[in-house]
Amino acid sequence: MQIDGYSLDAQKSRMKAFDDYNDYEIVGEYEDAGKSGKSIEGRAAFNRMMDDIKMGKDNISYVMVFKLSKFGRNAADVLSTLQVMQDFGVNLICVEDRIDSSKDAGKLMISVLSAVAEIERENIRVQTMEGRIQKAREGKWNGGFAPYGYQLVNGELKINKEEAVAIRHYIRRKSDLDDRLYSMYDKIEETESLLIAARAKKQAIEADKITGDNIYKALIYFDKLYGVMNDIERRQLIESLISEIQVYEERKSNGQWLKSIKFKLPIIEEDMNISLDNDSNDETVVQLSQRKPDDVIRVSLDLDELDLTSA
Repeated sequence: MQIDGYSLDAQKSRMKAFDDYNDYEIVGEYEDAGKSGKSIEGRAAFNRMMDDIKMGKDNISYVMVFKLSKFGRNAADVLSTLQVMQDFGVNLICVEDRIDSSKDAGKLMISVLSAVAEIERENIRVQTMEGRIQKAREGKWNGGFAPYGYQLVNGELKINKEEAVAIRHYIRRKSDLDDRLYSMYDKIEETESLLIAARAKKQAIEADKITGDNIYKALIYFDKLYGVMNDIERRQLIESLISEIQVYEERKSNGQWLKSIKFKLPIIEEDMNISLDNDSNDETVVQLSQRKPDDVIRVSLDLDELDLTSA
């Protein structure tokens, strides 16, 4: 039972008269004074009543309310709660609305009136909110404690000069902290940009490391080097050594697809182009190696014994 138009005492008096007239025995009273009926959540007495029904306390047969809107203003809550009650053999009686859920017509009326009550609650909420918005437009306070830095004077907010000093100090400190924070973000962004540029430069330097010496070594140990490389490293090596590959549009009669390969080796002044566009299929294998000379001739020269004045 709730406060809405009728006081709690007036509601109790009407229901007591109804009980006496119909010879009903009151075994318990549940009051949620001042609680909204928009939801069953937060209504301690209502939820305690439902727990008592589920436990079969006092062999309850009916739950009596003054009006359906006192039971709930949310159609879904009303119907689902009523279904739980009826599963435990308990029905709902609304005294003012003359509704008894144990009858077919009563359950139909509960469905209709609960939906109407929900619409009414929504309309009241909208009207109340519009009133508060208009009050705020007029510079008036909508109730509650005045925020720090202000004071209520005849229903209006006025600046509290003593508290305003602390508010202004806080605003300055917050502004200073924001500036420092944004400055740190700018430095972090700048550092990240420098790191990206450094990584790109590092990759470019590594790409330029292929000189004549390591190309020569790569050719000698190509099979071993290629065997320990991963797929990415193999692709990078081939891209470093070869600038262009041409293939035939259709496979040749001898099964050949490859037409020509254009190399870009640093040890060769001009790019080397190997054309395979001929009728022959000669293959050449060359083994390169570095060998120390078999003999060494050492030459010494004594400058003191030379006649440097003669022509």
